[in-house]
Amino acid sequence: MRRSKTACLVLLLACALLLGGCGRAAFDLRVPELPAIPAPEGLRIAVASDLHLNPENPDGSEGLASAYSAELTDALLRDVREQRASLLLLTGDLVSGGREERHAALIEKLRRAKEDGLAVYVLPGNHDLAPVGQTDFAALYADFGYGDAYSRDPASLSYCVLRPDCALLMLDTGGYSADCIDLPGAAPRKDSEAFLREETLRWAEDMLREAQRRELPVLCAGHYNLLTQIQREGYRVENGETLAALLRAYRVPLYLSGHIHLRAVVKETGLTELVTEYLLGYPTGYSLLDLSDNAWTYRPRRVDVDAWAAETGAEDPVLLHYAAWQQEGLRRYALENIAYMAERNPLSEREAEQAAVFFYAAVNAYWRGTLCDERTALERMPGCKAFFRCAEGYAWGWWLRTQMESAGPELAGFTLPRES
Repeated sequence: MRRSKTACLVLLLACALLLGGCGRAAFDLRVPELPAIPAPEGLRIAVASDLHLNPENPDGSEGLASAYSAELTDALLRDVREQRASLLLLTGDLVSGGREERHAALIEKLRRAKEDGLAVYVLPGNHDLAPVGQTDFAALYADFGYGDAYSRDPASLSYCVLRPDCALLMLDTGGYSADCIDLPGAAPRKDSEAFLREETLRWAEDMLREAQRRELPVLCAGHYNLLTQIQREGYRVENGETLAALLRAYRVPLYLSGHIHLRAVVKETGLTELVTEYLLGYPTGYSLLDLSDNAWTYRPRRVDVDAWAAETGAEDPVLLHYAAWQQEGLRRYALENIAYMAERNPLSEREAEQAAVFFYAAVNAYWRGTLCDERTALERMPGCKAFFRCAEGYAWGWWLRTQMESAGPELAGFTLPRES
């Protein structure tokens, strides 16, 4: 019965859009132009997260975009090169399940990028181990961080790279199966626990002290979130407050993470956390960080999949028009979610259409980074009240209400003073 009712409501809404009227006009399916990003004046670092590479999923059984995980990774690497980044940090969930052949497929792509002059540094996420263990992971990615490390933490897969231009403190925040813990210095932990052991924190402080001695700016990254305002319990490092205090003590202004599949920027007491979005999500995005003599500058970037497809001679129409396909996918997603939530919190057909249009517009504003500027206009949309009434008790309602109350201009970019 649930599927039947959902399908019927989706069909009604889709028909209304196809037949015209205000619903069709309100869904603005135009693809926003990619803004020009100036050439780097100093060091440019690209940050991507949650690639979830799985070349064995051509049918998209893990989600529509997952059918293109290999192509999207290639498009990301091209875009990073086009934006003249010198470094690429991958903050975990590199593959969808830690099978060695999936890691091998990613490593082959990263090797080609390295041959083109891009330095790549990786971190494990909660999906990267099992059956691959810690020891094998470090060996597999020896050319992408572990072999270049100034120091490795004996208790985890954390490592530190001291470059002439910056220090990279790459933290293994755990979250994976306890069966994968096989480093000689690693202590047992609970299954899927995201926790930094005392040994790791002492090692991290040693690295911060060495970077300070060398007067190097520090960029710290982990897969799990750190600051308390990010999402809910279960998404953050359990003792993240301890690490946050350590970073503040050494005047490290920025922490990079992923994991929640959403872009986010949170500031708490002099420390900023930048969460980079899911590569397979909407839109296909990553982060650019420029390090100058006196500042860190962040800009979000959508991967130009269309340009990659045209350049490589792809024939798949989805890849050739990927940005438009994603816009249409968001429209369908808005319709389907309203239909699903309306089963418990009913709406009239008109209200359902308006709620879907509002949801589509609000999510687009969030990803443009303009939600704070468009908040008043969104609240005046006919579907705003209907959406929140329909979404009561659902995650989308909680999340969007929170963002409309708190999202700031930093989602579209920010500049932080450089500390060293």
